[in-house]
Amino acid sequence: MTQAPDDAIGSAHYLLSANEHLARALRARSRRWLRRWTPNDGLVEPDELARESLANQQFSTRSFSATALQNYANCPYRFFLSAVLRLEQRQEPAAIELIDPLTRGSLFHETQFEVLTTLKAKNLLPLQPDSLDEAFALVDLSLDRLAGELEDQLAPAIPRVWQDGINSIRADLREWLRRSSTANEWVPEKFELSFGLSDRGPRNSDPASIKEPVEVMGDLKLRGSIDLVERAANGNYRVTDHKTGKARAARGTVVGGGKYLQPLLYALACNKLLSMRVESGRLYYCTADGGYEERVVSLNDENIQIITTVLIAVRQALADGFLPAAPEEGACMWCDFLAVCGGLEEIRTKRKPADKLVQLKVVRGLP
Repeated sequence: MTQAPDDAIGSAHYLLSANEHLARALRARSRRWLRRWTPNDGLVEPDELARESLANQQFSTRSFSATALQNYANCPYRFFLSAVLRLEQRQEPAAIELIDPLTRGSLFHETQFEVLTTLKAKNLLPLQPDSLDEAFALVDLSLDRLAGELEDQLAPAIPRVWQDGINSIRADLREWLRRSSTANEWVPEKFELSFGLSDRGPRNSDPASIKEPVEVMGDLKLRGSIDLVERAANGNYRVTDHKTGKARAARGTVVGGGKYLQPLLYALACNKLLSMRVESGRLYYCTADGGYEERVVSLNDENIQIITTVLIAVRQALADGFLPAAPEEGACMWCDFLAVCGGLEEIRTKRKPADKLVQLKVVRGLP
């Protein structure tokens, strides 16, 4: 029987005395709906102990990856959970049916590295149309070996589906090479140029890679790996980050509201690391899903000022200890931490004072 509203008030009060942990959780959830920012909204109003811990999370004291910094624009609390607390989703053992995007991207990038390294050793770069058959054979050799090693580890539930996925990667790699053979104005020189990734294990990298992070834009210590460094006939360079998913960055993107920092940050890192004249950074969606589209971002004063605005906002948020759950529209749908916050953060955040989110809104409005 349904109770009348007046009779229902207080009927669940017993939950507060049933379990102290449940009571604390219920009170915290309730406070999140207040019209002011509270410590239940994420990292808000940190105490002395929290501030002491945050002192080790500033730009001047530790390194960050471009991917970690991009999370700030999506949601400051997501940035806090992933980059500061370094939480990850719990891995559940499960039979593999489809190749997940991370595995697909890893196979694609490792095969690219092996193929480009071999082609360079044979003086076949830039790739010419008459060398395509040899390049295709290298793709088959590397991809089959890498996929075989991974298949032994994952033991896919449906072998045919797994093999179809591998053949899809093979087709994308071949088309990437075919397109490369008809665009020879850029000469590939370095592959997987990494910096600050001494803890990532035995993964292959360019001989020019270094263990230490690179300082860019003041005191920011950047770590990462540049997929490809290319040289033009005029002696200038560009850096490329290969993407294997859909082309989500809009045309004309510079930082895309703070969500696409790799082109500029990697260009700055390469410029510092190798003392090269880097003219641009590029996102290259080098698969059929991405339509083989590219987004080129020039390394000029105007764009440097734009990315400086993003970094100032992140730096200030860390210094202030204000990293609340304030997701961009639609960001919660793809967030690994949905179980932490729940699915109503966008609605809840709109009730909060907007003055604390001024810098974040400026970042989200950048081209």
